[in-house]
Amino acid sequence: MTRRLPRRRLLAGGSSLLALGALTDRGSGAADGDDPNRVRPSETVGTRGPERTNELSADDLEIDLEVDDLEPFVDDLMETHLADHDIVGAAVAVAHGDEVVFANGYGETDVGSGTAVEADETLFRFGSVSKPFVWTAAMQLIEDGRIDPHEDVNRYLESVSIPETDDEPITMAHLATHTAGFEERFRGTWVDAPDDIRPLPTVLSEARPERVRPPGEVVSYSNYGTALAAQVVADVTGTPFEEYVERELLDPLGMDRSTFAQPLPDDLAADAATGYSSLTGTTMEAPGLALELAPAGSLSATVTDVARLARAHLGDGVVDDERVLEAASIDGLHDQWFTHHEALDGVAFGLFEDSHGDGRTLWHNGHVPGSFYADLLLVPAADLGLVLAYNTDGGQQAAPAFRQAFLEEFLPTDPGDDTPEPEGRLERADELVGTYRGTRIAESTMARLPSTLQAGSVDVTVDDGYLVTDFGGGPDRWVEREPLVFEERDGSGTLAFGTTDGKITRLFVGSQAFERVSSHESLSVHAGLAGATAVGMLSGVVGWPLARGWRWIRDDGADGSASGSDGDSNEDGDRDGDEEPDSSSNTKATASEPPADAEDDPVVETSAEPSADSDSNSGSNSSSAASLRSLLSPTRARWLAGGTIASLFGFLLGAVAVFLFNPYTLFSSPPSSFRVVSLLPIVGLVGTALAAICAVLAWRDRWWTLPSRLHYTLVVLAMAGFCWLLAYWNFLGLPV
Repeated sequence: MTRRLPRRRLLAGGSSLLALGALTDRGSGAADGDDPNRVRPSETVGTRGPERTNELSADDLEIDLEVDDLEPFVDDLMETHLADHDIVGAAVAVAHGDEVVFANGYGETDVGSGTAVEADETLFRFGSVSKPFVWTAAMQLIEDGRIDPHEDVNRYLESVSIPETDDEPITMAHLATHTAGFEERFRGTWVDAPDDIRPLPTVLSEARPERVRPPGEVVSYSNYGTALAAQVVADVTGTPFEEYVERELLDPLGMDRSTFAQPLPDDLAADAATGYSSLTGTTMEAPGLALELAPAGSLSATVTDVARLARAHLGDGVVDDERVLEAASIDGLHDQWFTHHEALDGVAFGLFEDSHGDGRTLWHNGHVPGSFYADLLLVPAADLGLVLAYNTDGGQQAAPAFRQAFLEEFLPTDPGDDTPEPEGRLERADELVGTYRGTRIAESTMARLPSTLQAGSVDVTVDDGYLVTDFGGGPDRWVEREPLVFEERDGSGTLAFGTTDGKITRLFVGSQAFERVSSHESLSVHAGLAGATAVGMLSGVVGWPLARGWRWIRDDGADGSASGSDGDSNEDGDRDGDEEPDSSSNTKATASEPPADAEDDPVVETSAEPSADSDSNSGSNSSSAASLRSLLSPTRARWLAGGTIASLFGFLLGAVAVFLFNPYTLFSSPPSSFRVVSLLPIVGLVGTALAAICAVLAWRDRWWTLPSRLHYTLVVLAMAGFCWLLAYWNFLGLPV
């Protein structure tokens, strides 16, 4: 059907900019310069109305795309990648102009089935390539005048709301550019089966992430933000998002082999590829996960269907005479809506920018954990679109390599002959050095550690006039071309640094953002502390039983008189000392003059008997102290520490065991077993506090020998350090 557009417009037909003044005059976020504490990445250009890029037209960007050359190139490259990355099946579609000029399938839909992948029949799960459909739908409502992209989204939401904060309100522009300021959130993403999916408004309310930074300031990719935008579409139209997108996008575009439904309808399920993991070296079938934030990643489709969306974006909103957006709306969607710095690529309305020679690409990829991977690439100036889909997680390595080889083959660039060289010492060189961590982190939940590992980090050093970065794959050298902006020496990349109150706090590469972390937050420091505390605790749970065993063997081999002597026990220094000392020896000790060998005595009374005229409070305090000392004796102190250490190590072993059975849903949909295991760190914290009291009593009452007291204290400090690590990574509590 042809979508009938109302007369009211936010986009004037013939202009690439949104006509509503709010889109150009009411830019929010980092564009505001009134807040002195606002992060300014070298005068950052923040979320705003769309800005027309200096992009070449289709007539100016030379493309060398011969269909006769396309097929052998793609076939050879795909066959190589399937073999090199152990990929079971894949498909490719290439759109140019108003048609799909190439589409083909490779490999099998299922291991050993013999069923070949067909580009126009086999359905793949596209993961986050679902998101461009959300933003295209949102742009339809902007075009119709039903949404102002710079108004508070709470104005449009009816089934869910975002709590107010001291920061600016969140807008659709913030959601589309992933600058809403949300932390990462695993809850509400993957569950084991479609039957576990809750209604979207419920998920958005119960799994709402914390707002950890002001909106419009920095890009931090958010599945929640995209799903929230889809709920705006649903609430404004009064139609569930799945129904809206089917009626207003999939049907008009002729995408009859595409759906956001979970599980798949029966007529499509028969042609769906099975997902596999091969990263471990063995190809294994992956579990059929379902996504609760469905609009952010539940699309299943053929590559030829998704190529029809690419055609709509390349063809001014029209496919086969069916219009889904006006040409001006498509231009506005493709314009840059946010960048961390004017020298960097940024974010369009839901699509990410990359530079390729003199041209500009827009892209979005997606994956399902442990299985499917997909890629959508648009080159608007060349009327070129590329769609890739893999049913194996090896596609994560294959897709970027394919995309780069494809662009180099059919959109060749001139690398130039000049290699930039430093002209002297870097400006603010000492301030640049440090570790910077990705922003997509679950700050407030137990997913803080896995999200930190996924977010990645970069180490920055300075060497002989070069800025040197290491993202984990080896060093790259950069040359400063203007203050805090650097050009890659052996490549085409650009990075910039951001400042807060004049201090360098962030590093930007394209649309990616990294925040400086202090030394005590470094993963290497935490790894070292974890190792040191583990050794310290093990020295207790292993050393104490070994020492007791050695004493038993030694004493068992000695004569009766020697084995029972105090001299042997004190010489060893580990007699437990919870036997009641002889009363006659106690009467010989005074508070002012303890016996010379008191340090080696198991328990030594260092205080005189209370005087007859002591008041009742003193008696009460003495009684409480006696009760505590009877509860926390030297023998019990070591048992207490050992039990505490067992609970802390038990949490680690238990968490690993639960993870092995729930590798993809441990933090998104925690099983009851993980909730039980999560009680152990709380037990460990209480035990550590009691062990610390024992350490104080050991020094006050001179339990054991001096080396034994020192060792016990070190063990308790190791326990405390380990508990600090658990607290930092949010493991002292129940999963939320």
